[in-house]
Amino acid sequence: MPIYELDGKRPSISSEAFIHPESVIIGDVTIGPHCFIGPGAVIRADFGCVRIDEGSSIQDNVVIHVNGKSPGVVIEHDVIVGHGAILHDAHVGPWCVVGMGAILLYDVYCEERSIVAAGSVLRRGMQVPRGKLAAGNPARIIKDVSPEFMDYVKDGVAIYRRLSQQYPASMKRVDQSSK
Repeated sequence: MPIYELDGKRPSISSEAFIHPESVIIGDVTIGPHCFIGPGAVIRADFGCVRIDEGSSIQDNVVIHVNGKSPGVVIEHDVIVGHGAILHDAHVGPWCVVGMGAILLYDVYCEERSIVAAGSVLRRGMQVPRGKLAAGNPARIIKDVSPEFMDYVKDGVAIYRRLSQQYPASMKRVDQSSK
């Protein structure tokens, strides 16, 4: 897997995290235990730091980047970042979901247990309050997150925590020429 040191800053990755071999991690990145980093994910900390805390999943084709004037990107514990999302200088609190294809621009802050709907665009500086759902382009707060949806989030976090252990134990590359 492509993991790169840049300007003396080397990614720090827990031995209990799963990093797909076709993801790319560059620079000042910290990834905690039981995290799942999917194929095609690009985590580029060339201008500032990126921190991904325990149990979070960064799914296929997610892009995470930091602007040189930002304190960095923080993804707290037990967060799900859906396929193809883009996070640029955002802070995502614990037990949040960032839906597939969502875009979080500079200085966005998602408080604990908030949800960003798939395909939403959160403008610079937007704050999603605890337990609220943001949706649309531009996104706005539309309702409270239901207890049933939070159960779904907890189940999803548990699934990706298990995958962070299952993948390294059983994933094997199959070369087509060896049919």
